[in-house]
Amino acid sequence: MKQSLGRLLLLFLWMLGTANAAEYQWSVVKAPKELYVGEGAVVRYQCLFDGSAGDYTVVFKPTDSKSYKASMVTQDDHVINGKRILQFDVLITPVSAGILDIKLDALIRHTTFASIENASIGRDNVKKYDFNDEKAMMPDVKIKAMDNTADLSGEITFAVQVDKLKVRSHEPVHLSLYIRGRGNLNEFVPFELNISGVKHFSEPAYRDLSLGENGYEGEIRQEFALVAEKSYVIPPLSMSVFDTKSHTSKILRSKSIAIEVEKGFEPSNLLDAPQLNGYSDWKRYGLYALFVLLGVILAEVVRWLWAHRPVRKSKAFWDSATTVKELSVLLSLRGEYQYAQMIQMLDEGKLTLNEAKKRLRETMSINEGKR
Repeated sequence: MKQSLGRLLLLFLWMLGTANAAEYQWSVVKAPKELYVGEGAVVRYQCLFDGSAGDYTVVFKPTDSKSYKASMVTQDDHVINGKRILQFDVLITPVSAGILDIKLDALIRHTTFASIENASIGRDNVKKYDFNDEKAMMPDVKIKAMDNTADLSGEITFAVQVDKLKVRSHEPVHLSLYIRGRGNLNEFVPFELNISGVKHFSEPAYRDLSLGENGYEGEIRQEFALVAEKSYVIPPLSMSVFDTKSHTSKILRSKSIAIEVEKGFEPSNLLDAPQLNGYSDWKRYGLYALFVLLGVILAEVVRWLWAHRPVRKSKAFWDSATTVKELSVLLSLRGEYQYAQMIQMLDEGKLTLNEAKKRLRETMSINEGKR
């Protein structure tokens, strides 16, 4: 009984929703009238429902054609005054000249009573017939596409850089190409180098791009490593660009870059003395000689200072004596024959304290020298 009441309630709600099924209307909010081949611009489509339309899902995937490319940029879904508004920005880029007839479609999916019932009572066998799908055709948009033969279109800059201008034989020079700005950068074709006598190595171009209202924005970088035995010139690199701001064609061209390659070391000459070929070489070896001379002088100074360093005298037993009598007593206590004459002279007053100590030091130095 409870299940029947529930089913009746759901049936009532579904019938009420069906009776009040939301109506919708597609329109084009903005679109360009003219474009050049390779120039992108946004076509804005809008789907306006007469209610909140919570049970509707819109699937919109723009596709390319032979005459143009279509890419989704942004989409917005919001409700204003109880009415749901869907908005899609699609980037249209002409591929060939002529009148473009933009015909796009979307899938409108409406959830049915069966899917609501299955979800509410826990069934897991929801099938395709639980949804009502309808194919909606967008309003036609016609754009005049004018001829353009440039490599790229947009607001684009081109720069070339090298890491050094002077190298030794077989030392690599790193060449970097930078393409920056916005436009159809996704159509960039990498450069190929062909310089006589130069080997080059490269990697796939690095692309840091994001899709915006004016096409792809960001930077493309292409790197080369150039190796040669002799000096060479990197020729000017150029690319044709159609400036979508001024609607004029121009050539972006780099300047030629001269690379000086010095002769490298020959294996047979690695043990030979280098030849002096100018003032810079003489200056370098003169500096080496000066460093050697300063080293010799410094060594002599250190040796002289070491030889004349103050030597701390060893303390003798008589150094503690402060009077002649005290010194005489100390010598007497030693009981050595060599001090007998000095003891007598001290007792008779023929030697002062300092004279006696001086003689004792001289006697001790002589004895140490004999050892």
